[in-house]
Parts: sequence; structure tokens; C-alpha cells
Amino acid sequence: MANFKRVEVKAYTKAEAIDQVKDTFFVQRDATQAWKKAGEPSPLDKEFKVFCADYLEKHTKNAPGIACMITYRAGSADTRERPYKMNDVVNEKGKRKYVTTYILKDKETGEELAKTTENKKKAQELAKKLYTDGGFRGSIICTYAKEVLEGEPVAFTTDYAPSKSAKEGHYIFFGVEKD
Repeated sequence: MANFKRVEVKAYTKAEAIDQVKDTFFVQRDATQAWKKAGEPSPLDKEFKVFCADYLEKHTKNAPGIACMITYRAGSADTRERPYKMNDVVNEKGKRKYVTTYILKDKETGEELAKTTENKKKAQELAKKLYTDGGFRGSIICTYAKEVLEGEPVAFTTDYAPSKSAKEGHYIFFGVEKD
């Protein structure tokens, strides 16, 4: 019996499930029908391991990086065009007062390195310190942002609201791992 890896994934569609394991395996075959013909052995039983090993031997010749999949419980995709609910937040803390913030970011990655609310000159000094004291070795971009100092900082919230028929499926992938 070959040594194989099993990965269980929860997703709304088969394509989503395959996308989650694409870094680990290339999914070559769908073994769902063969699994059903074999009496749908439970993933916890020894018969399931025997089924997987035999199926891999027959259909992939135990080639590393190639996997097969079983749709254990089929999912159903969210079909709503607008799968969200908007909630406006009422400002009960008084008029908003803003402060200008200077945000220093790595130009290549967009990672925030530092920020200050003082002035542009202080932001430039902060950038110089990142090079001299912090040992930073990249390019910096400084952007303006307005932050709420007083008042309600939240404008609105949104909640994910899938269609009622949407349900998450359970997919099992098995194959010989790449070296």
C-alpha cells in the first residue's frame, strides 16, 4: 500500500475546493462514483484507506503531486447578486474632528512602516530615521490620510448574507505528495 496524503476541504463549490489544494496537488480525477460503488466507506475506516491506495495505484500509478478527489457532501454556491447587508452607523458622539496623518509605506510591498500626526517635516525626519536607525533598505512613499480625532470614526458596517440555499460542501483529496 502506497503512502499517500489526504486533505479534507470545506468549500461551496468543487472549483473552490480544487483551488484550495492547488499548491499541494494537481487534481487529475474525480473518484466520487468509484467511491459510491465501493459502498461509500467512511474516511475514518481502514476500507477508505484501502480504496484510496487502490484507486491511486490504478489511475495515477502513484505519481507524486497528482491527486484524486471525492465529493463527500456536495456544496451549493451562493447565487445572490448582492450577498451583503449594509448597516449605517449613526454618529452620536458629536461633530467629527479630523487630524491629518502622514503614513510612511514601503513602495514595493505597501507595508506600513510608520505614521505621524505632526507635520510633513516630522514625517520626513521619521523617514530619515528609518534608513539610519532602522536599517531600512527600500523606497518609501508617504501618503496623507485623515483620521477621526473626535466623533464616531465608523461610517458603516457590512455583513455577509449568503442566499438561503448556499451550503458548504465537504471534499476529500488524496494523492502522493511531491518530494
